[in-house]
Amino acid sequence: MGTHGAILIGLVIYACLMLVISMYWMARVKKATDYLVAGRGLPWWILAGTITATSIGTGVVIGASGLAYQHGWAGCAYPIGLGLGTVLVGLFYAVMRRHKFITLCEEIACYYMGNRIVLEVSNLSLFLSQLCWLTVQIKGGGDVLVSVTGLNPELCVLMAGLITAIISIPGGLRTVVYTDFVQALILLGGFGFLTWFALGDVRGFSGLREAVPAPYYSFLGTASYGKWAVASLILVLSLSVIADPNRRLTLYGAQSESGARWGAVLAGTTTICFSVVVGIVGMYAFKLNPRLPDADHALPWLVVSVLPPWLAALVVVAITSAIFSSANGSAAAAGAFYVRHVYPLAMGRQPDRPLQLVRRVLAGAFVVSTILALYTGAIVTFVVKFLPLTMSGLAVIILLGRFWKRATWQGALAALVVTPAVALTLMWVPSRAGFWSNPTIPATLAGLAVHVLVSLLTAPSTLSVEQVAERFERERGTIEADHSPPAPVEAPTNPPESRSRS
Repeated sequence: MGTHGAILIGLVIYACLMLVISMYWMARVKKATDYLVAGRGLPWWILAGTITATSIGTGVVIGASGLAYQHGWAGCAYPIGLGLGTVLVGLFYAVMRRHKFITLCEEIACYYMGNRIVLEVSNLSLFLSQLCWLTVQIKGGGDVLVSVTGLNPELCVLMAGLITAIISIPGGLRTVVYTDFVQALILLGGFGFLTWFALGDVRGFSGLREAVPAPYYSFLGTASYGKWAVASLILVLSLSVIADPNRRLTLYGAQSESGARWGAVLAGTTTICFSVVVGIVGMYAFKLNPRLPDADHALPWLVVSVLPPWLAALVVVAITSAIFSSANGSAAAAGAFYVRHVYPLAMGRQPDRPLQLVRRVLAGAFVVSTILALYTGAIVTFVVKFLPLTMSGLAVIILLGRFWKRATWQGALAALVVTPAVALTLMWVPSRAGFWSNPTIPATLAGLAVHVLVSLLTAPSTLSVEQVAERFERERGTIEADHSPPAPVEAPTNPPESRSRS
């Protein structure tokens, strides 16, 4: 059997397995909280698996391995940033699980007296960001399928959208986290075999070092990629995790605060360790073919051209798992935002049948995202380049809101405006863009400064996080209720009349 045949068989088995898990949990969803936050009953080991799978998505398996192909150990910066941010979220934000939030917007608003402007600005930004990331993941999945199967590009994008939809829609977050756990095992196993194969072929780390330019092997590839570039990449990715509604949604679904904390810490640590794998794979591809026209094709080329069929199939399924797990998480977060915030904002009331509503909305979201992935490559490029900059502003207000009691909603709004404005300005000034490589560091510092300044000039908050959280809990009453149809009531059976004694 050839490589392409083995890959197709592996993908079919993978899709069937994910569908079985999805249908299993669909039958067990009885109310909206089962769907949106998995009934708040996820154990720590499931959390660790799903957050690991979500962290190691398209950006890591394709983007970071491509960066390692170009700049050696600099490719490690991508997963290190994601892993570091995940560890920080687990250590400092798992405590917010006690308030039974459904969305990150609720948490943000609680830091700022429940201010509706902060709430709705955050809501719309995060909701649209998840739809955009869903498009990126579908596009990335389609591109990988094209590279490793040779099928029509449009067909591969449609396949990517369909596979993600059948995993995400039926059972909501509960389906997503359990399929992600399986995907994490596949992911780590597949790349573990690939790393073993690569190091064996080059005779270990010493052989790998001899096969690449000397700057590649500097600390985090800074001699090749640049110190500011590496530092900015780690910072922007760490901040993006702090402001990521997907990971926060998973933590809200934890069984306990301690489970949320240590599940996230374990997942972050695993992601950081995975950075070594990314560096090895990228540099191994460079050794074998240093003249690829596009660095992002390094991993797909390696799979199709070098690996034996069984390993190629395993690695492709691992790559697919990584991409689709990230897409599933974005879809789950988008559904929670719509039901909790977007629908009430548009209709002026909470939905009467949230479970049915969120499934319909997600079906529509997948149709729209798949169409965008088919025909608008420019939008995907825009999202990858600019969306992390907007997330930095949200990370600023989350950090100050959590750790600085003097933070005010006016300061938060100022930071939300200034942070992306400074980043975009620096990107459009060629001399500054060349110096910073990524404008995240100065933009974040500017956002922090303006937040502090405006907060000091405005009245302090008068409501605590607990007071606002209680108000939100009352607002969620309709969503939290059990909307499943009542069980049929059996008619009582009358006992036979006793015979009278003659």
